[in-house]
Amino acid sequence: MVALQPSEAQNNRRFFFPWRCVIVFVHLFAAGTASAQVQGLPLRPSDYAPAPGGNGNPAVSVFPAPPGYAPPPGFAPPPGAMGGPEGFYAPPVQGGPVVPSAGPQWPYPDQPGVCAPQSPACDSPFRFQTRRGGTITGIPRTLLWEPPLAAKREPRFQLMPTTLDTSVSQSTLDTSIGTTLGLVRYEPADRSIQWQFDAFALVYSRFSNYDVLLDSDYRYGFPVTFSSGPWHGKIAYEHLSSHLGDEPFIRDRKVSFDYIRDEIVVAVGRYFCDYRMRVYGQAGWSFNQYIPGDPPPYRFDTGIEWTGGRSTSCWGRPFGAANVTFDGAVDYDPNFTLQLGWQWREAGRRLGQCRVFGEYYTGYSPYGQFFYQREQWLGVGVGFDY
Repeated sequence: MVALQPSEAQNNRRFFFPWRCVIVFVHLFAAGTASAQVQGLPLRPSDYAPAPGGNGNPAVSVFPAPPGYAPPPGFAPPPGAMGGPEGFYAPPVQGGPVVPSAGPQWPYPDQPGVCAPQSPACDSPFRFQTRRGGTITGIPRTLLWEPPLAAKREPRFQLMPTTLDTSVSQSTLDTSIGTTLGLVRYEPADRSIQWQFDAFALVYSRFSNYDVLLDSDYRYGFPVTFSSGPWHGKIAYEHLSSHLGDEPFIRDRKVSFDYIRDEIVVAVGRYFCDYRMRVYGQAGWSFNQYIPGDPPPYRFDTGIEWTGGRSTSCWGRPFGAANVTFDGAVDYDPNFTLQLGWQWREAGRRLGQCRVFGEYYTGYSPYGQFFYQREQWLGVGVGFDY
């Protein structure tokens, strides 16, 4: 090893010193503000608010809750936090205890349609803030109005063998292929309401002997939906057209007829029991329809659901749903549907619900080409909703 002369060592120290400064500067630049605070807590002065009962100094960071929010029973803020129903306060690094580095803890319930900060529903690349402080989200991950579980002809993916056995249908299989796509959501800054524009489409089919197509009903619509706390609803244009399969026409000489509806549909619903129970009602007016007998253009349905409302673990949870429909096409005689089963749900994700269930149905056929025939059957189904 060759010893450096004093003059050489001094020159090396002069050479390395600027590079050390550059390396330190690069580290500081890369770290930014994140290394100067607890992960997830802001450092901007506008993000701080005076401590409750304090002297006005910005001692804590405030994380507001959505309007009308009340903490769920048994909720406890993280260590070092304090506050009330309007939110909780997480002390920053500057003095006092700190919140663990997991970031702010959001106690919002993952109720349907709610987009709480740092939730999957907010994680959208098409989320923008308006000049007035509101928010516009393109292709939102959740729906404000979720299709009722036990209502027929609602958009979903579903497969259900049934016990229906008639002169034209044996070993009956009902299927549904469709979904609802959220297009645009608007959340004003000064109101606790959200608006969303959706589109849906589906084909609802019945097969005999599992491979003979009897009927296919096509539906599409464009609903404008809203949500405000536990209240939610929609107003929509919806179209329905029914088509007879080729086999009944050839085999049974059954004649197809026009069954077409263009409707304006209004619906409203409300959640109860901490978003575990839902009650809803819908009303439709056909401003353009072609149905044999020229019946009244109105239909109504109402129902109740017990689903738990929130996300489940991998074990899922039980659910129950019931729906009653009163259709002017059959002189408002009621059609009743009851479902009981097991569901798996991810509340903040599209196509985030799977169900296995048993169903009991009694009333007139839900298919347009057979709307005048009474049916009663049991079925076992698998469904994927919204």
